Amino acid sequence: MELTHVADSGRWLALNDEVQIGELIYQVEDNVMTISHAEVEPFYRGNKIAEELVLAAIQQARENAWKVVPACSFAKIVFERYPGEQDVLA
Repeated sequence: MELTHVADSGRWLALNDEVQIGELIYQVEDNVMTISHAEVEPFYRGNKIAEELVLAAIQQARENAWKVVPACSFAKIVFERYPGEQDVLA
């Protein structure tokens, strides 16, 4: 599995042999990243792929000195699971 950032459309993709199996959608405004959606194809769920997508977005926010608003429920769960990432919460 490979994570790919598509900056011009505000997405992170999870690819398996070049086939999209997961997606995270975000928007950035005034140095605040809002994670609005994270989803993985049903067959691949339970493998922490969505979690990896959210963590990649958090890392991107940290590298750009952005704050993060976890608007999607799964992104909120990831922040609960990883208290060390909460420093970027808006």
